[in-house]
Amino acid sequence: MGSRRWNNLTKIIVSVTLATLALILLITFRVLITPTIVAFLLAFILSYPVNWIQRSTGWARPIAVTFTYLGLLTVLILMPVLILPRLADLVLSLQSTLERLVEDLRNVSTGPLLSVGPVNFSLDMLFQQAGEFLGNLLVIATGNPLSLARGLTNSLITIVYVLVLGFWLLKDHYKLQRLVMDQIPVDYQEDVRRLGLELGQIWHAFMRGQLTLALVVALLTWVPLVIIGMPNAGALALLAGVLEFLPSIGPAISGTIGTVFALFQGSSWLPANNLTFAIIVSLLYAIIGQLESIYLIPRLVGGQVRLHPALAFVGVIAGTLVFGLLGVLLAMPIMASARTILSYIYRKLFDLDPFEPLRTPQASIRIPGLIAGRKIDAIIFDLDGTLAQLDWTAPEWVESHLQWLDDFITPDRRARDMRRLMAGMEGTINFIVSQSRRFKPAQQIEHELPWLNYLRGHPPAAALTPIADVPEMLEQLADQYQLVIVSTRPQAEILCFLQNAGISPARFALLIGREDEGNLLPHSDPLISATSRLLLEPNQVLMVSDTDSNLRSARAIEMATVGVLCGLGEEGDLLDSDLILASTAELLDWLWIPTPQLDALLRTPQ
Repeated sequence: MGSRRWNNLTKIIVSVTLATLALILLITFRVLITPTIVAFLLAFILSYPVNWIQRSTGWARPIAVTFTYLGLLTVLILMPVLILPRLADLVLSLQSTLERLVEDLRNVSTGPLLSVGPVNFSLDMLFQQAGEFLGNLLVIATGNPLSLARGLTNSLITIVYVLVLGFWLLKDHYKLQRLVMDQIPVDYQEDVRRLGLELGQIWHAFMRGQLTLALVVALLTWVPLVIIGMPNAGALALLAGVLEFLPSIGPAISGTIGTVFALFQGSSWLPANNLTFAIIVSLLYAIIGQLESIYLIPRLVGGQVRLHPALAFVGVIAGTLVFGLLGVLLAMPIMASARTILSYIYRKLFDLDPFEPLRTPQASIRIPGLIAGRKIDAIIFDLDGTLAQLDWTAPEWVESHLQWLDDFITPDRRARDMRRLMAGMEGTINFIVSQSRRFKPAQQIEHELPWLNYLRGHPPAAALTPIADVPEMLEQLADQYQLVIVSTRPQAEILCFLQNAGISPARFALLIGREDEGNLLPHSDPLISATSRLLLEPNQVLMVSDTDSNLRSARAIEMATVGVLCGLGEEGDLLDSDLILASTAELLDWLWIPTPQLDALLRTPQ
């Protein structure tokens, strides 16, 4: 006789009882929540060396885990002698630096700056308010950053608990994984596997990236600050690294603190007044911020962990207030994981596919005149890097003149990194040029442009030469499409390029240069203007460029987009494009319609 099935009422009673008991146990043993999280985090971090040892030696997992733990215990024994004293000095130096800065802000006095009736506004009021705000903010951002470490070292039982639990989690990782999967109904096992893969990618990207990012930013901040003679450079570098865990606003806070500190303290050796020194420091922080956003974050952290800055900031602050340092460290991956889980639940509730389809290779079937299923009537080309060859002087110089970096970064890698930096800076430089025209005379802008062009790889107008096979492509496409060139160069330089390429300007429906629009690419104003003047809808127009910043503007107004790899862009940067081509000339294979087929289309009644 089989076991009697429970009715629905019994199931509800048992479920509620179990949930109540679980809640009681959670409250009773809440003191173990933080150590348990730390144990899981320790096992996650140590899985990297354990997996590497297994791959390299072929040892069994228990041996690899034991060997890793022996190394960890060695580090823990040596830490009080080698690491903690220096770290404590840095923390005390940082605390002293911030206290001095807050005190300087509160005590500064410059007299009235502006009077409106009986109310006087002055810089001392502004600085004092900034000091109060900074003092309150730093309590959250940097207050007691070693509290977790001190709590663990003060309790031997907690340390033993963390180490032992971490050991067994590492050793039996795959057994636990199989145990969990066996408890899941067969119909949902594939969903759980895919969901686990996505969550694993988030946590791996975070653990590899965010901690490395903090260390790299701290080093990149410390070295130049020491070189220019910034007092307490080590403390400010430590602050920059810690504040990397405050998304978006953290680097701005550290840069502001460093600049204001430079304004009050000055350099220890540079023969410059405090204001000039503060400007130098602010430029250093700005360069580090650009390098971070353009290169470090995409490479080290990736897109899976990135959240909207406001949401990420609220999450980090909430985690800090509740869990201290542990909350700062885990806020972003937890929120990114929650986003993935909620997205899965939302899609299941509305009978949608819960997972994005795997990216398939670019379609091999080509229908002339169609891109991404859209009939194209006009093509807008960016000029430099898309039609005209770029000036590679900057990457070549970095590749050949920095031999002292060869042991750390190969020449090819330096050149590639410089090209990526140029691609990231192009949009910023275009914005600077756009805004400068509102405040500076044209002659002054032309005087500043050569070094800006050097940074974005734009050669002088006389040296503009077409990319191979581009003139022939343009001549053929001009018979079937309206062609447009949109450039941040003036009209005269666009015409100079066409002359060098042997192409008549009459082959183009529009030539839009710097003087024709108030905002330049990557702003969408020139693209909107072009479609309006062509009397077309954006979805009838194709944008071709070598940088994703320009293509993003086109996608925002629903144009089809083609990314080309003959300029600054790399394939990984252009994945959101409808089509990626090695060279602009290959566009002919996708858009040119043979004459018999074109005649048949023209004879077809509309």
